[in-house]
Amino acid sequence: MSVTVNAQRPPSDSTQLPVDPVEREEEPAPEADPQRRFIWFQAAPAWLVSMLVHVLVLLVLGLVTIADPVKIVNVLSASYNSEEGPEIEEFTIEEIDPGEIAEMEEVVEPVDVAESIEMVEPTPMEPIEISQVALDMSDLASEMAPASMSLQTLSSMSFQPLSSRSAEMKKKLLRDYGGNDASEAAVTEALKWLSRHQMPNGAWTFQHNLVCNGRCGNPGEPNRAKALNAATAMGLLPFMGAGQTHIQGEFKSVVFRGLRFLIQNGKKGKKGGLPVLDLSEGAGNMYSHGLAAIALCEAYAMTEDPELAGPAQGALNFIVYAQCRDGGWRYRPQQPDGGDTSVTGWQVMALKSGYMGHLMVPPQTIKGSMLFLDKVQSNNGALYGYTGPSTKIRPSCTAIGLLCRMYTGWDKTHPGIVKGVAELSKKGVLKDDIYYDYYAAQVLRHYGGEQWDKFNVELRDWLVSSQSQSGGAKGSWHFPNSQSHRGPKEGGRLASTSFATMILEVYYRHMPLYADAAAEDDFPL
Repeated sequence: MSVTVNAQRPPSDSTQLPVDPVEREEEPAPEADPQRRFIWFQAAPAWLVSMLVHVLVLLVLGLVTIADPVKIVNVLSASYNSEEGPEIEEFTIEEIDPGEIAEMEEVVEPVDVAESIEMVEPTPMEPIEISQVALDMSDLASEMAPASMSLQTLSSMSFQPLSSRSAEMKKKLLRDYGGNDASEAAVTEALKWLSRHQMPNGAWTFQHNLVCNGRCGNPGEPNRAKALNAATAMGLLPFMGAGQTHIQGEFKSVVFRGLRFLIQNGKKGKKGGLPVLDLSEGAGNMYSHGLAAIALCEAYAMTEDPELAGPAQGALNFIVYAQCRDGGWRYRPQQPDGGDTSVTGWQVMALKSGYMGHLMVPPQTIKGSMLFLDKVQSNNGALYGYTGPSTKIRPSCTAIGLLCRMYTGWDKTHPGIVKGVAELSKKGVLKDDIYYDYYAAQVLRHYGGEQWDKFNVELRDWLVSSQSQSGGAKGSWHFPNSQSHRGPKEGGRLASTSFATMILEVYYRHMPLYADAAAEDDFPL
């Protein structure tokens, strides 16, 4: 490293030390005679002149020395003030102990920050309504579906959403809300069955018999074979319900590959100025998207992994875009004839999962869903129909409507909740409708009390006893008497196993909404 030293020029003859003005008046300085000085110089012997010159040179060399670099540290800073180039300023910092410099040189190595880190300019955001903000997902994840994607970049936090699924909280909630060792053992066996039926690319299929070479039968309908996003989401959700993530847990590699498949299989684009990840598919439509969005949002909420932020937000953005004019959702985005309660339920649950993960959920989207619920309710919000109000109870639609009402702010004493819970309790467990049982279990568990205790014991014990215990089907469920359009008939053994497992996780899957210290806030309205 070269060091440039700027030597100061010695004072010229015209620069004199200051003189007291009084002395200047009393003793004026004699005028100098340049001619006499020159004659004296000529008369001086040569050896004297040579000696004076050498002495002068030695004095100059003695003055011009290089300072000890340890004692004086020169720091250069440059700032561009014009197009002509940088203006250099030099200034000296205080003396540093040589020992400290040696330590810093051993530990700190020079890093070219411009080459090692790609800086992304933040997206300017105007103070407008949240649904109109164009969120650039490149700010959240380098790519929507990188080929060599690494989801292992966990940002640790002292508190995580969905903390009810942690090991210690699971034990407490399992004990408090009616789970037992038998139900937990059934969950473990179900996860093993699901892991054995994951395809090499990370996906699941409702034609699960193709994966296990027919070791267990009862696949879904052939026309659902291409609904890979829906099947993969249903394969993933039971793992995350049990607290398994792509970061930790016995099945973390299973979860990792499933999430990677969903992200890579989604369609990236823009809708209404928002970047989206479209996970709908011909065989599943918005059902597929809602299920996959829940899986992505739960995975992000549980881990805060920044690699999942972009895809999860993109899936939520597509839900916002796809909302129908009546506030609900249907098979196709913005379907002109409006939404239905079944598809709407999955989208609201996805928005809830995203909100718990601190992703952007527009309040007007939630308000729109509430308008749809108003459209299909009857009996002051105790009953819900499919696309309009119903004069008699439709079990699955009523359970979905009540759960959405709980999520969107109705409290435990609301007349609609009280009467609706009474209707579900009267209906009880339906062994030919696991889809209804899945939603009813969540509503009654959040409500608690005698209605839940009675419903839980019957449902829990029936599921534990009906789980397959032999052959390739060990750990799974099949409901041969299931009604059409209730999941198991269309999705086969995979769908049945997913619903049954999530029901047995209901004790700790979410914190109770009406507990004294619920950890999952209501939507912002």
